[in-house]
Amino acid sequence: MDADGNEHDQVVLDRETAVRLVAFNTNAEQALDKLPSTVQNTIPEHHELEERNKQRIPPPKSGNLHTLLEEANERYPNHCVVVMPSGGNHMGGGMGSGIMMHPLALPHNATKPTAATMRASRRGDYTLSCLTYCGYGHPYMDLDGALVVRFI
Repeated sequence: MDADGNEHDQVVLDRETAVRLVAFNTNAEQALDKLPSTVQNTIPEHHELEERNKQRIPPPKSGNLHTLLEEANERYPNHCVVVMPSGGNHMGGGMGSGIMMHPLALPHNATKPTAATMRASRRGDYTLSCLTYCGYGHPYMDLDGALVVRFI
């Protein structure tokens, strides 16, 4: 989502462009209150997020998706976002493993959004991914190819 509240599946950047990534946990009410109103007004409601989950997360072999996700949210309320090269599991950790940006912690009780600035220095496509295990839906908490850095 950009500063005007427009949601994007992918953002294309020219090399050497500086990008400010602002992230938040949707359960962190105080952090959400500090976002620009254009962004606040476009954050999906709980039922809309559940519909997205149904589209992205396969149904469990046993149990109910809604129940499993609610239990996961209670047991694992915190998240962490990282930017890494697309196309594979880069969970090895550390900046040498291909991570483009240090992980941003997204605690459920944050009082403000978390922000970091990174420079698009290497050509390729990058995935936004949750680095903190957060229950049943965790393997599906990524946006593959969400950032593309191109040569100009």
